[in-house]
Amino acid sequence: MSDAGRADPATTHLHVICERDVGLFSLIQQVIANIPWALEEGRVPIAWFQERTCYWTPGGYQDADTVWEYYFEPIVPTYPVSTIPAGARAVIAARPPSPFEVGYYANERTFASAHFGDHPDLRGKALAIPYHLDDPDDVLRQEASTIIREYVRPRDYIRKKAEGFYRCHLAGRRVIGVHIRGTDAVSRDEVRPHRQGSLRLWKYAEALHHLVREQPDACILVATDAQSSLDFVKSAFGDKVVSYDCLRHQQGPAAGKGPTGWILPAYIAGDRASAAQNGDAAVVEYLLLSRCHYLVHNGSSLARTVLLNEPALPHLNTHDRRSQ
Repeated sequence: MSDAGRADPATTHLHVICERDVGLFSLIQQVIANIPWALEEGRVPIAWFQERTCYWTPGGYQDADTVWEYYFEPIVPTYPVSTIPAGARAVIAARPPSPFEVGYYANERTFASAHFGDHPDLRGKALAIPYHLDDPDDVLRQEASTIIREYVRPRDYIRKKAEGFYRCHLAGRRVIGVHIRGTDAVSRDEVRPHRQGSLRLWKYAEALHHLVREQPDACILVATDAQSSLDFVKSAFGDKVVSYDCLRHQQGPAAGKGPTGWILPAYIAGDRASAAQNGDAAVVEYLLLSRCHYLVHNGSSLARTVLLNEPALPHLNTHDRRSQ
C-alpha cells in the first residue's frame, strides 16, 4: 500500500471522488483515473458515491451506505467514507461538484471532484481513459492495471460469488469472454455517436464462429445487460454458452433517465434497489471476464475496465471505428 495508507489523519488532505449520473463502470473508471491525480497532489483518494447515481439506495446495501463501498473495499483501507469530516460532507452535499469542472476545496483539507480526469489542466496527473470509440492502448492498460491491483479491491462477498461460479462452470476450460452492451445503446433516445450503432450482433457471431473454429473445445461466457442479446448467442452456439444469473432487460423501453436526467438502461434507471443488485452482479461478471482467454465486446465501460485490469488479454471490439 502507498504512503497514502500511512498518512496522519490530523494533517491529511483528502481527495473526495463524487458520483456522476452514469453507469457503474464509468464510475469505476472515474476512480481509476482520479487515483494518480490525488496521489500526485498528496491527497488521499476516497470514493463517495451517493444519491446522484442510480445505484445508491437510502437504506444502504450489503452493510454499506455509499456505492463504492457496496462493492469494493475503501480505496485506502484506513480512509473509508466515514473519515470525511462532517462539515466537508455538508458542503459537498449542498454543492455537488460538476462533472464538467475540475473540483473545489470543501474545506482547507478536503478537495471534492466529480471529474472524469480528462480536463486539459489534469494532463499528466489523471489517467486519460477513453470512453468514446477508442479502447485503451497497451501503455495505459499497464499503468491502470497497477492502480487496480492496489486500490480497486472487490469485497469478499463478491469475490466468493465469482470464484464459486468460476469453479463450477469455467475452471479447466478455454473460455471466450463476451460482453454485449445493449439497452440504451440501441434506444432512439441515445444520440451520442459512440453509442449509436454500437450493437452489432452479426459482428459478434462472425467473431465467435471464427474463434470457435480455432478452439472447438472452448466455452463462451456471455455477460450482457439485455436478455435478447444472451438469447441470440445461445441460439447460435447452444450449450457452449455460459452466463451468470443476474438481472437483465427483458422488455419495454430500453432507455431511461438517471437521478439527474442522464440516459441509462431503463431496467435499472427507475429502481434503485434493482440497480444496487445489478451492480453487484456486474462486478462479478467483470471478475469472470478478467479470467477469460479472449474478449469480444462493443463499446462499454465494463469491457474497457476488464482490459485495464488484464493488460495482456487479447480482444476484439465489434464497434471498431475502422469497421464502420
